[in-house]
Amino acid sequence: MKNLLIFCLFALAPATLAQADLKIAVIDLSKAFDQYYVTKEAQTKLTQRNQEYQKEFQDMVSDYDHMSQDVETLGKATEDPTLAPSAKADKQKAFDEKKQELFTEKNKLEEREKELQKELNDEVLRRHKEILDQIKQVIDAYSGPAGYDLVIDTSSVSPTSGVSIIMFKSSKLIDITSDIVTKLNASAPATTAGTAPSTAPSGISNP
Repeated sequence: MKNLLIFCLFALAPATLAQADLKIAVIDLSKAFDQYYVTKEAQTKLTQRNQEYQKEFQDMVSDYDHMSQDVETLGKATEDPTLAPSAKADKQKAFDEKKQELFTEKNKLEEREKELQKELNDEVLRRHKEILDQIKQVIDAYSGPAGYDLVIDTSSVSPTSGVSIIMFKSSKLIDITSDIVTKLNASAPATTAGTAPSTAPSGISNP
């Protein structure tokens, strides 16, 4: 029954669309995303955040390397043939304790690296969604008053095949990309207006 209903809906769709006389526009959402000044600002902040994370991690690596050198020095000290048995035992105990500290520090280092990467990835996804939501709001505010019934993203691709979802579009369709980009950047600061990147920056990929 469900399959029959779906079939009937698709069978009636062409006639329904024709009768409705839909007004359709197209937009290159990828281009609008790239040229939006907020995208560039977000990428700058993400680059700064990434640099902060890298510094924190490198400082931890440096501390780990110093501790590793201390362990190596203690290890060599335990092999000194001139040591008395009691002194050798003390050296061995210090070596074992320092070696355990190094092992613990290594686990902390690996865990913090994963945390920093996750924090950065989460921030990228959050900013990406925020920017797309802002663009959609502008498209909605523009398209309704302009009388468009449908706006199609020509940059969309199938997530399974990677092939463009729009296989053909008529040149008669109105492309509103430039109008949307103009509206998106209308509130851009004077220093960034008109300086949006021509391609999606690393970190925040276009939709």
